[in-house]
Amino acid sequence: MGAGQQLEQWINPKLGELKPEADFRATSYPDKPAKEQPTDIGWLENRFTFSTPLWQNSSNEFAISGYARYQDLDHQAILPDNGAPLPDELWNIRFGPAYRHRFDNGWVGGALLLVGSASDKPFDSKDELTVLATAFLRIPHRERNAWLVSLNYTNFGEYLGNAPFPGLAYIWSPSDKLTTVIGVPFSSIQARPTERLTINLHYVPVRTVAARLIYEIFRPLRFLAGFDWDNDSYFRAGRSDKDDKLYYYEKRWTAGFRFDLRHVGFELTGGYAFNRFFFEGEGYGDRHDNRIDLFDTPFVVGKLSLRF
Repeated sequence: MGAGQQLEQWINPKLGELKPEADFRATSYPDKPAKEQPTDIGWLENRFTFSTPLWQNSSNEFAISGYARYQDLDHQAILPDNGAPLPDELWNIRFGPAYRHRFDNGWVGGALLLVGSASDKPFDSKDELTVLATAFLRIPHRERNAWLVSLNYTNFGEYLGNAPFPGLAYIWSPSDKLTTVIGVPFSSIQARPTERLTINLHYVPVRTVAARLIYEIFRPLRFLAGFDWDNDSYFRAGRSDKDDKLYYYEKRWTAGFRFDLRHVGFELTGGYAFNRFFFEGEGYGDRHDNRIDLFDTPFVVGKLSLRF
């Protein structure tokens, strides 16, 4: 379940309307020189996600979701401080259940658990396992608004790793064309200023931003444009410090087109990635250790979506 799907699960007061869905995405980064190392670095990334309800009605939803990402890197780079080679393969696999329940007073509570492995050798040992768990409660306020209270845990996040942290947000939805969420662990704006134009903004502390503009040229063709600032993290097998993670950060602009039929969608986008770098450390404060800087690069993405 991606961040957008998870957000939709949390803020949507309606239950019993989940549909099975899946998508496959391929992203190609061409070879570009690594700064201060005599090697090029490029990769092909394949990503698969799915989500399907197992049981649902107007008061309960029980679903399972999964995510798998594989990156095949082409390079001869090393982490400069410890001399370890940058992995040739990186995996991120996670899956698990999600449950929501509507109480008689209109409150909606639920929980999400995703277990997996993010590593160059996934599931090699317990040191490469990942856990993400969330419990949340949506408390209606006035006719269309709500408070969102949550308790969150992850051992591979950008901040507050290995410690549960509470969340509190307010959902303001004055109309069907505007929904805003302000708080922690995320904030967002979902707006539809015209019938053809949709704008989505998402922010997760501290350095995760996703902005999307979607314009319907004619049914079923849409134009897409966006900006992302995000990061990935992995537990490299065999690392000397078990608290260290291998991070990758980048910013990127994207634009392209999406063609949607009833049960299938096709998306082709291209873009430009910049401010790219790998490093290995306990957190962002160690970003100058074991660091590999990469030059800016164009990239291309193809995506196939299925809905049932």
